[in-house]
Formats: sequence, structure tokens, C-alpha cells
Amino acid sequence: MSSVLDSNRINYLGKFIELIRSSFQVKASESKPFSEILTTILMDRREKDLLAEQIYSVLISTKFVSLLTESEIGANRGFFSDAFARLGFKFLPPVHEETELRTQFDNLFDHKKDYIWVQAIPDENWCNFFADIFKENSPTLIQYIEKELLNSILVLAQRAANLGIEPEVVSKIPRVDDLDSPFLGLNREVMMYVEKTLNQFDYKNEDRANDYKHILVMINQCKTQVTYIYKHKDLFGISLQLTAIIRQLEQYLKRLTQLLDLLQTNEKSRQWLIITQLLKEFVYAENTKYSLRKHFSINLQLLTFKVIENTSKTGQHYISSDRAGYWKLFRRALGGGVIVGLLCCNKTRLYFQHLPIFWEAFFYSMNYSLGFMLIHILGFTIATKQPAMTASTIAANLSNNGENPNWLETTTQLLIRLIRSQFISLVGNAAIAFPVAYGLDRIYYYVYGYHIADAAKAIKLIGELNVWESLAIPHAAIAGVYLMVSGLISGYYENKWIYDKYTLRIKSHPGLIRFFGQEKLNRIALYLEHNFGALAGNFALGFFLGATSAVGFTLGIPLDIRHITFASGNFGLAFAGLHSQISTDLWINSIIGISCIGIMNVLVSFGLSIAFALKSRNAKFGEVKSLLGNLSWQFFHHGSAFFFPVKEPAASNEELPEAFVNR
Repeated sequence: MSSVLDSNRINYLGKFIELIRSSFQVKASESKPFSEILTTILMDRREKDLLAEQIYSVLISTKFVSLLTESEIGANRGFFSDAFARLGFKFLPPVHEETELRTQFDNLFDHKKDYIWVQAIPDENWCNFFADIFKENSPTLIQYIEKELLNSILVLAQRAANLGIEPEVVSKIPRVDDLDSPFLGLNREVMMYVEKTLNQFDYKNEDRANDYKHILVMINQCKTQVTYIYKHKDLFGISLQLTAIIRQLEQYLKRLTQLLDLLQTNEKSRQWLIITQLLKEFVYAENTKYSLRKHFSINLQLLTFKVIENTSKTGQHYISSDRAGYWKLFRRALGGGVIVGLLCCNKTRLYFQHLPIFWEAFFYSMNYSLGFMLIHILGFTIATKQPAMTASTIAANLSNNGENPNWLETTTQLLIRLIRSQFISLVGNAAIAFPVAYGLDRIYYYVYGYHIADAAKAIKLIGELNVWESLAIPHAAIAGVYLMVSGLISGYYENKWIYDKYTLRIKSHPGLIRFFGQEKLNRIALYLEHNFGALAGNFALGFFLGATSAVGFTLGIPLDIRHITFASGNFGLAFAGLHSQISTDLWINSIIGISCIGIMNVLVSFGLSIAFALKSRNAKFGEVKSLLGNLSWQFFHHGSAFFFPVKEPAASNEELPEAFVNR
């Protein structure tokens, strides 16, 4: 058998793949089915034998370990290191050994979209194709493939064991670093299995099958430990590094299971199915291994999983489930609106100080940040922060791969509650900010003899609310982005506080104990544990809102923000500054502007937040489509429930007295 590396040899395999590729392009342009392509290309037995012989030659001449243990698993170099490596490889690809199966694999599937047609062919067709062309297998080839599979299995087990005893993992799983560790136990069992298979000629099928079953038990125990970390992330947090390690562990365990199954099963149909699944995985992995888009997508999912999940606990406080909770949210929104009215007055006074651009941005940011933190400390709310804090609560109620069978009903009810809670909070914020700002200006005028906002500033404030003649809508969208980001920041710092065990560290700090006393220090630590994330998010939101216009001025770009509650407060200042003399047209345009700003704040904030939350949970588009359809049906049949609490509770034992969700 001639070597696959012989340059004079006709590349039947490459021509065969090119033929399928071109057929797929033709079928796609004609919108014809592609599933039967493998049964129509190879018709002659001689062609099939030539193709099989060349595949044999490729397999017997190459090493499998790199492809089987690295493809689609990654090297865990770190986010930025991996990104720069991929970028560099795009321009100057690395050199691979010709004796590696992975190199030959890349040479064959060298078009970056090959994975599309490979995946388009059903598994059944691939299995029938393999069974048809590989009628007879050489004992030498079978022995060589078995050895390569065993080498790969051993490497995968050792790498899984190494990751399983990483300090990041050990600190979260009890007794994971001792001799009872399932990761170390898996490695021991695999080593014995490989050793017996290679060296003991009397290694009977029954003994081998028993050892294989024992390995599967150890793999399941390892998966249980990984699941333990996920389920208890609210107790000890989770870092991006730990999440990446867990993801890689899961990939090692999955690939290990596949290769063991391939090696152990005696059913030809089962073997071809596993090979087909691996083929599809490898082609996709190798076609996209330098893809920056894929890299950012995967890490975005890890990041959102890390930070968004923590906001779901906070998000529950922003959703009312009954009439009492509804009016409680209204009162909390009124409190937030009062403070925003004060912030509007303070910011306008800062404007008239004519500070240098840096210091103006700094004091604007401090005005917003400290005000938002005060709102949180006093238990009040800013309505537009609700969507960012509740998006993960919505995502958590989706089907979750079938684990929530009644997800459509429960999620629809939850969304109705959210919309209603958002509505009353917006009304509370906007309704009180206007009279508070107006009243403060009247007091200011009585004391000092002039308004907080002079006539020119008042006209400017009103002009900024005109959605027809200003950039109010784009600026409201920018504020919506900041609201979403502040929700992520809140989740990040909630997680970080738990993960780094700050509560215990504060409670046991000798200096703080001497200064505050143990009992008072315990209360402080407990308060920060429950509120530090929210305070950090509020501080960041204030910084973003205060610095945007300064950044826009520096760059020469019309950047600014519009927020419904501040828009209402600014309108109150402007109305007072013009001695309560404005036209009906200005009234109407301003009210329309404030409403549109609020809608845009909510749409952008909630839209981005729910997109991140769905990404973190791999939610399916069909679920979102079904949810929107059911929600629309509910709105047209029970629209009042979206704005006001229903009067009568539902007859069922559901938590929420909502309109019926089944059509």
C-alpha cells in the first residue's frame, strides 16, 4: 500500500469531497434536497474500493491523538491570549506535521464552510455510506486504530484528571483532591484498562466489559461533581476561569465517552454512528478553529452565564405578584422619583458652574452615582433598571432543554407581572419627578430670586425632549445600553463577592473587629453581601450617564443620554424656569417625548438583557417565538392584566392570579 504522503498519487479522496461540495452548492442553488447525495455519487464498486483503500492509507500512515484529544476542546490559554493566537493564525497559519491525522483532515476539508454540507447529510446516510465502502477491514489496520484510540483515551483521562484537581475546582468540591477524587479514580481506571488491553493477551471480553462499565461509573461521578459546581454557584460563586475549566472538563468527558463506546461496542451500526458524530464535530471544529466570532460567542456565553445568573435573585424583588405588591412598587417608584427630582436640580446647578469638561463629567457622574446608590439604600427604585435585573429571571423560566414542561404558562405569567410592574414603576417615577423638580425650583426662586434653570436653559431642556427635532430617541437607546450593562455589573460583583468570600474575610478581619466590634461588623458584612452588587451597578450606571456627553464633546460626536425619570424632572425645571408659561404644543410634544424616551429605555435595556440571558442558557428561537405568540394572545384577550392587577384570583393553585394562559 503506497503512502498517502506520495505526491504522485491520485487524490481520490480529495476529488470525492470536492464532488460532494460542488453538488451541495448546485443543490442549494436549486433548492433541492441534499440528503441522498452519498447514494448517488458512488455507483461503481471499483470506485468505492479505491476510495476505501485511500482512506485506509491515510489512517495507517498518521497519528490520531491530536485530532481526537484537541479538536473542539481548546487549549484554555485565556480569553485574550486565545483571541490573539487565533488572529495571528488567520494571517500566518501554524505548521503541522504531515504525519498527523489532523493535518490530513484539514487538507481534505479545507473550505471553511465544509461543515455545512457535512452536517446537512443525515447520520443515517453517512452510516450507510461507511458500511457500504468498508466491506472488509485489514486486521493490521484494526489493531493500529485500536492502539491510537487507546492512546487518545489515556491522554483524555489524564487531562481530565489534571483539570479536576485544579485549585479553582478543588476549592469548590469537598475532598476532590484526595484519593477518593473521581477524577483521579477515572485516570487510574483508564490506565489499567489501557494497560490490560495492550499487554494482556488473556484480557477476556467479560473482564474488559466490566472494566468499561466501571469507567463509565467514574465518568458519571465526575459529571456529578461538575453539576455540583453549577447547582451551588449561588453559594460560592463562579469565575470565568472556573467556568472555562468546567466547560473543558465536560468536553474531555464527552470525548472520552465517545471513544470508549467506539472501542467497546461490537455493533457495526453503533460504530458507524459514533464515527459519523465525530466526523461532524471534527469538520466543524477544524473549519472554525481560527474563528474570532466563534471565540467571542463561546466566551460571551460563559461570561453571561457567570454574571447574569446572579441578577435573577435580585430581579425577583422588581416583580409584583399581587395588588399589595403592585402598589408597594408604586410607592418605591415615587421615592425614587423624588430623589431624581433632587438630582435634576443639582445637575442643572452644576451646569451653571461652567467647570472644565473633565471636572464637569466627574461631578455629573458623582451626582448620578451617589443619587442612585441612595435610592437603593433607602429601598426605592428606578423603573428602567427593572428589565436588566429581571431578564435572567425570564430566561430561567424557559424550557431549559425540557426540564420545565410548563415553561410557556409560567413564563407568560411572569412576563405579564413584569410588564405590569414596569408600567406602574414608570408611572411612579415620572409622575413625581416633575412636581418635585418644579416645587424645588419655586422654593429656590423664593430664596434666591432667580430660577435654577434660566430661560435659555429651560428652552434647551424642553428642546431635548422633542423626538421630532432632537436626538432624544438615540440618546434614550444609549441610556438603555447603560442600564443593561449596569445589570451585568451588578451580577458580576454579586458573584465576585460570593466567590472571593468577602463576607467571611470582613467578619474575621482583626482591625475591623477592633474598630466596629464583632456584632456590628457582622451586620455590615451581611448588608454588603446582599447589596454590594446592586451598589456597584448603580455607581457604574451613574458614571456612564454622567460621562457620556463629555466623551461625545471630546470626540466631536453628538453623544448624550435621555432617561425618562430625568426627562420628567428636567421638564419640571424648564416649566418653572419659564414661569409656567408654555404653549399647548410644547406640553404635548414634551409628554410624547418623555413617553418615547421611557419606552426606548425599556426596550433596549430589556432586549439586550434578555438576549444575553438567553445566550447564557442556549435557549431556542422556537421557544421565544412561542412565548411572544402566547403573550400577544394574552394581550388582546386580557389586556388590562398587563397594566393593573386582576381583581379575582385564578381558580387554580398557581402562584399568580393572572389571566388564563392556555388558549
